[in-house]
Amino acid sequence: MRKIAILYLLGALLVSGCVRDEFDTTRVVEGAAARISLKITLPVMGGGTDTRAVSADVEKRLDNLFVLVFDGGGKIVTRHRYTAQTGASLSSLLIDTRSGKGHTLCFVANVKDGMDSQLMALTSYNALKGLLVTATELNLGQSTDVPLIMTAIMENVNVQEGANSISNPVQLQFLAAKVTLTLVDNTPDTQEVTIIGWDVQDAPTRSYLFPDDSKDANPNPETAGADKDEYWLTTGVDYPFEEEDKQAGTATQTLYVFENRRGGRIPRALPADPDEQYSNMGLNDKDSRGKAWYKPKRATAIVVTAMHKADLVTRQIKAFIYLGQDNHSDYNIRRGHHYTFTVTVNGLNEIKIDSNVDFLVGDFLVDHGDNLTMDAHPDFRPMRIQAPKGTATMEILDSQGRTYDDPSGFDATWLKISPLNLMYHQVKQPGNIWQQDADPDSKFVRPKYIPHKSVRAKLASKGGWNAIPAGKDDDDEMTFADATHRMCYKITDIPFTEVTVTAQTLYVYADDFPVRDGTRNARVRFTYHKDGDAPDKLGVMIFDITQRGYVSFYLDDSHPDAGLYILNEDGTPSNVKRKTVVERFHEYRIMMNPGIPARVQYTGGVRWGFSRTRLYNKPDFFRNGKYMTANAVYNDVVRNGNEPTEFGKRTDSYREMYGNSNTDQGSNVNTIDPIPPYTGSNSGAPYYYPDPEERDIYHPIFRTSAARYCHEKNRDLNGDGIIDDSEAYWYLPSAHELIMWGIAGVMRDRNANLSSSESNNATAQIRSVYMTAYDEPVIAYHNKYSQAFVRCFRELEKTITK
Repeated sequence: MRKIAILYLLGALLVSGCVRDEFDTTRVVEGAAARISLKITLPVMGGGTDTRAVSADVEKRLDNLFVLVFDGGGKIVTRHRYTAQTGASLSSLLIDTRSGKGHTLCFVANVKDGMDSQLMALTSYNALKGLLVTATELNLGQSTDVPLIMTAIMENVNVQEGANSISNPVQLQFLAAKVTLTLVDNTPDTQEVTIIGWDVQDAPTRSYLFPDDSKDANPNPETAGADKDEYWLTTGVDYPFEEEDKQAGTATQTLYVFENRRGGRIPRALPADPDEQYSNMGLNDKDSRGKAWYKPKRATAIVVTAMHKADLVTRQIKAFIYLGQDNHSDYNIRRGHHYTFTVTVNGLNEIKIDSNVDFLVGDFLVDHGDNLTMDAHPDFRPMRIQAPKGTATMEILDSQGRTYDDPSGFDATWLKISPLNLMYHQVKQPGNIWQQDADPDSKFVRPKYIPHKSVRAKLASKGGWNAIPAGKDDDDEMTFADATHRMCYKITDIPFTEVTVTAQTLYVYADDFPVRDGTRNARVRFTYHKDGDAPDKLGVMIFDITQRGYVSFYLDDSHPDAGLYILNEDGTPSNVKRKTVVERFHEYRIMMNPGIPARVQYTGGVRWGFSRTRLYNKPDFFRNGKYMTANAVYNDVVRNGNEPTEFGKRTDSYREMYGNSNTDQGSNVNTIDPIPPYTGSNSGAPYYYPDPEERDIYHPIFRTSAARYCHEKNRDLNGDGIIDDSEAYWYLPSAHELIMWGIAGVMRDRNANLSSSESNNATAQIRSVYMTAYDEPVIAYHNKYSQAFVRCFRELEKTITK
């Protein structure tokens, strides 16, 4: 059974323990050279038998350790980052610092790249105690090879000049809590339960790096005006259980969550419907059935989605399992603790432990990723249909609920649907006419497709798409079989051939939306007919789709001074000014694909790559982001009027590809190599997608390098498998463009190293802009092989000014 590793908010995994220790009560010389020797003790996350999102040895592995020493007044004295070398251990340390009375030693283990820069910028103990770890800085869905973060504190330490020794070891503790959920199907043989997946509801997205015993990082949601949705994570992805034994009727999942101290039950009147009450129901009854009813606001729950079939009726079920210290009255999740829950399903309304059940009558279910709100660039969202034997139809409705053929009009021409995933590159197959005519060493290529007829009309002089099958020119509406490589408004006859529930995933595509702060809306309607039912007995589900326009950092987009001058190759200003705007969302932190392991589709950042290569070394490299982006993706860029042209048309145009995490290429966490040729399995005809469980894969959103991530925000409009210079508006910004955005102070990324498109040197670092929510942006550097934040920019227009 494949192992689904969802490390929810994995990137913070230690609680701090406070230990008082003094070397000497005699006079302490201040500020002299000193060395401290001490030992490190690792924690254990609970006991008992369970499945693990990470294995036991990885869970408490110590890869690196950040040590900060503060003086008695709380000012930073020294800081060191220790890295475990091959065959070495961090269980014993020698810390070079300065002597003084009342020092505080703070330890953070397994520091991630984004946290590195925050710890380096700290100057006081108070600032450290207020440091927040957020979802943007953590690794939701990361590889199972990534160890957990841990912390510890030693207070009131007198450090003498010269050698010092601490006899009591430093006890590290995990920052996150661990939850193991086991679902047991105990329904009679006459009933059937099909487990769809699980999600989290109201899981905190923030935590203090070091514990504050008086409060959680999030304000009390009961306080007026304090509760914000951004503080809490509720997913709707239906993640598969990491272990499922159909024969035994069990499914098990392990995940990690931040602490959430919500207390106990809150007073509430009994349900008005007597059927929703149970015998002797009351606030203090200690019955697991009341845990959902008496829950406090923002109590964290695991939501299990399933289908329950009995008496020829299929119901969609959502079971809410509220976490806490017990199964009936406590809603507290504490860092470093391991919580285990066994949920036994005896029937539709007979679920033991702490669950609440919602259900709808119906035979099909549609799920999707975290949201259906798309960005300003050409965007997409997968939507998965799950149903037993029958057929389904998927179609676009406009903002007024009209279909494409409505005589009164249709304003959702900016949306299309297809069975083809354009954003998941394919494994190259010899001679395949539906794949890009390229053969890069990685073996990954873009698919080809036939654009919708409205696009073909606009691009008639360009062409480039494959021959249209006879009689299939009109693609407003097509059957699923005919729509394999097409873009449509409506797809019919989507097949479900098994008696049990199976799935089909289709994709919704939005066009580029270059409108400042714009919003446009449409809907997707699914209709399902089950085999054997009357023709008019249909299941219908409708979903709202939203697309947002770009973010601008100009007061007036039309002002003649808006933008930056493009530089000539020698670094002198040209007479062309480029006006750029910014995307809204970090897609690499969005769970887009239902049913695919989260660890291969959610990342904490994107790598830059090319650690052994300086791609470009001319004076304009810090300004011309659009040119630099194309040059980092392709090796055949032709400079024409300071613009990148002619790229991507040869079969060997691609530069090498890079993954986005330190473990994409194997166990060496500091690897700097490109991804090797893919040798794993694929999905077969017609799309040949690589297996998402394989480690050495490429994906233009989730497992890629910075320049390619932004380049792939563009769309191959004519379907020839190439994003050429006429289609490439979105790019990785230069350092100067990032600084301009930072100075404007619009939609800043809190405490982020933002990658730029320039290569600072051949071997080690890439220039970036370090940005906080409060300070001016500054130039910084980060390793090319480490993860960093990325914001993609769009060229809005160019003007000749002189």
